[in-house]
Amino acid sequence: MTKMTLVLSYLLYVTISLHAQPESYYRDLLATELRGTTEHKVEGGRVDIITDLYAIEVKRASDWKHSIGQALWYGLQTNKTPGIILIMKTQDDRKYGIRLQSSLDYAGLSNVKVWFYPEDFGASLSKVNSIEQSYKQKNNLTRSRNGGCTYWVNTGSKKKTRHNQSCRWYNNTKKGRCADTKEGSACGQCGG
Repeated sequence: MTKMTLVLSYLLYVTISLHAQPESYYRDLLATELRGTTEHKVEGGRVDIITDLYAIEVKRASDWKHSIGQALWYGLQTNKTPGIILIMKTQDDRKYGIRLQSSLDYAGLSNVKVWFYPEDFGASLSKVNSIEQSYKQKNNLTRSRNGGCTYWVNTGSKKKTRHNQSCRWYNNTKKGRCADTKEGSACGQCGG
């Protein structure tokens, strides 16, 4: 019974962690890849990524229906080609890409550019976690050096120990990220 509980807990952890990143995380990652800017304000919204050619909406694959209208509106507002990036986390998410492309084809919207993350960005689903972890660590390190990070949570510890800027473990753990006072448990040395 204990082994079964352990296996089920692990599967739940993997499933949750794959979907733990907000769309803004992918928006920032992909804007860098496409050499675009983020959060371009237009009437009635903000374009996730804007490049020289495209006004791009970034959505999780399961939210594909919401991407069409936003991409079209942002393209109209910026006089750029509408684009959609669907974030694929599993092979099963491919069905949402098929639904999106079928809907665009049916409506005669062949001018909407569609990308699938990670495949269209030179990675596979199996490599996504290592790419995202590297980006996440780099982003957290930059935030902490620029003073935008008050606390550091050691995500490699069971208690998710929180450290303040005076602690020797602040931004000095194998796994970690910037945090606020509500996350993790306080460090016994610095009081986190």
